[in-house]
Amino acid sequence: MTMVKRHRDPGVIESLLLKWLSVLFDIVVIGLATVTMGYVVYLMANLITESMHAFDVEEVLHQIVLIIIFLEIFELLTMYVTEHHVSMRNVVELGVLAMVRKIIITLDYNKLGWQTLFGIAALIFVMGWIYVQERQRRTKHEEFLIEKGLYRR
Repeated sequence: MTMVKRHRDPGVIESLLLKWLSVLFDIVVIGLATVTMGYVVYLMANLITESMHAFDVEEVLHQIVLIIIFLEIFELLTMYVTEHHVSMRNVVELGVLAMVRKIIITLDYNKLGWQTLFGIAALIFVMGWIYVQERQRRTKHEEFLIEKGLYRR
């Protein structure tokens, strides 16, 4: 007689616990999204008030890129709440934006060693490669549109 291992269905308690944990996780993510949007509003108000007194192009550029990064984070959080997954494309966009901001605010590249510069270049290359791969992959929505004959390029 051979023993066959059967897949056990989760019980009522496990299902209820998983449902409550999912709801709790959603509440935490909604809280993070709210804090993120509040911080974006604060950054924008700060940018407007500071640029009225003394207009520094570099500082304004840094603040704008920071605001864009936080808006991308907000988009990721709202995407998770609505779809319960996050697109790799959006994560890579966020990484590229963060790297661009780091490159912009680094004023003296002579202080950075060749290892750091090589690491930044390798990171940008890898993120760019992932981004291109993700752009070429069809999403579920695009597949649906193609299936229904509604997709246009």
